[in-house]
Amino acid sequence: MILGLSLGLLSPAVLQAATPAQQVFETKALKLVLIPRSAQQMAAFYEGRGFPAEAISQTREACFFTVGLHNKTQGSLWLDTANWQFQTDDGGPLQAISREAWQQRWQAMKLPLAYQSTFRWTLLPAELDFQPDEREGGNITLPRTDKAFTLKARFATGKDRQGPAIHVEMKNLRCAGDSP
Repeated sequence: MILGLSLGLLSPAVLQAATPAQQVFETKALKLVLIPRSAQQMAAFYEGRGFPAEAISQTREACFFTVGLHNKTQGSLWLDTANWQFQTDDGGPLQAISREAWQQRWQAMKLPLAYQSTFRWTLLPAELDFQPDEREGGNITLPRTDKAFTLKARFATGKDRQGPAIHVEMKNLRCAGDSP
């Protein structure tokens, strides 16, 4: 009864401002989880590690998703984020912010190498081979947008990437709130 009363008191604006839910794609071969992170969550994470305010400000301009991957096959599964395309619902491409682009930002602001390494450690590897039952995770970053978008990804399989590809489509992805 208390739960029903408290939900009834929430306005539609409060419900709409909530963080978008994680999305899960799962088959017999692959589990892919995307968890949207708010600008405030990421700022707090990097602030807790002593990042300078200027660097934290840069993270607030990006849309972060924590990615979890699990190879459920009995063979190799290949992550290659070059095979990931993001597209807004109105048809426009949304280009992920690469490790190299972040490195250029950090070098331009002369961010100490220890912080650059810490940031790089939090990112999803761009390429990786997964062995059976192996898991991996990290963040992928995009330019912040208020538009919904779709991820289309392809994962190669097999020892030499010659097995049948796994195709993923995740629709209605959204950046978490509290824009910069």
